[in-house]
Amino acid sequence: MVVSVGTDHHRFDRLVGWMDDWAARHPDVRVVIQRGGAPDTAHAESAPLIPYDELRALFAQATAVVSHGGPSTVMDARAAGRIPVVVPRDPAHGEHVDGHQIRFGHHLRRYALATVATTRDDVEAAVEAVLADPDRYSVPAALADLPGVVAFGDVVDDLLGLPAVTIAEARRRNR
Repeated sequence: MVVSVGTDHHRFDRLVGWMDDWAARHPDVRVVIQRGGAPDTAHAESAPLIPYDELRALFAQATAVVSHGGPSTVMDARAAGRIPVVVPRDPAHGEHVDGHQIRFGHHLRRYALATVATTRDDVEAAVEAVLADPDRYSVPAALADLPGVVAFGDVVDDLLGLPAVTIAEARRRNR
């Protein structure tokens, strides 16, 4: 299992702690966490940052991918053939500056693009479901790069006044 909290400077201790606790109870499952600024883990393998190509390779090898609600991370998990378990960062916990990941999570849930979880119990139940039936949570190659998720990213970029970037260009920049 791979867990990614993205590269935002806000810590996501809640998700990292939940997944490290889960790893303690499941020593037979390899859990790798890209933890950002959260403290080091006691039970899971972790690093503050995992290079982009390495993280994508880990996604492709993983049975389960758990991520924050960042559109790029969701797209990368789906491109690797995984329907991610998404835990949106919550500004009420100091995990982000606004609720855009929560709103994006509603979009993902509405269109069945990810399993969205907001509590420890929900995350653990979702991970258990993925591990019990991995094929049910895989993305056919033809659906991996979703136009809807890309369109959402374009809208966000437009709202922020950022120039349009193709997926290929974004991937080159993130290497």
